[in-house]
Amino acid sequence: MQIVELMKERMWVKDGNLSDSEGEYEKAIIAYDHALQIDPTDAEVWYDKGETLKKMGKIAEANQCIETALNLYCGK
Repeated sequence: MQIVELMKERMWVKDGNLSDSEGEYEKAIIAYDHALQIDPTDAEVWYDKGETLKKMGKIAEANQCIETALNLYCGK
């Protein structure tokens, strides 16, 4: 991955985390999705997205994201 793409991904993650902390969950999910379009193997983003989805009451979707994160962390 090029440094420019990595910087863009980190920007989206930062925006997602800020939006989540401000209770703007829909905006956070959009930011996490942008980050995942750049790097779909970023386990931390999958985990953060899952945690935000839990806050939104979307438990099944949250569990899928967290499972994806765990699989990436474990190298599956």
